[in-house]
Amino acid sequence: MKKPIGKIVDYLILSLLVSTAILLTLIFNGNRTYQLITIIGVSLIYIIWGITHHFKEHTFYPQIILEYLLFALLGCVIVIGLL
Repeated sequence: MKKPIGKIVDYLILSLLVSTAILLTLIFNGNRTYQLITIIGVSLIYIIWGITHHFKEHTFYPQIILEYLLFALLGCVIVIGLL
């Protein structure tokens, strides 16, 4: 029973981090530098979160690093492009 609760906590933490980044991006509306720092920061946090999550789940493979890197890069490009 401990493992599903651990997953819920992991994804709750990720949700809170992304929600905070969205709020910061809205708060820094008009200040492009702070918005870029927020977007790049949340992308790095997402990569770190993914790696630690898979280490805890014992499902860590080198392809996972690449997957998280590419999704973070894609997210950065899309959000920065929309700003």
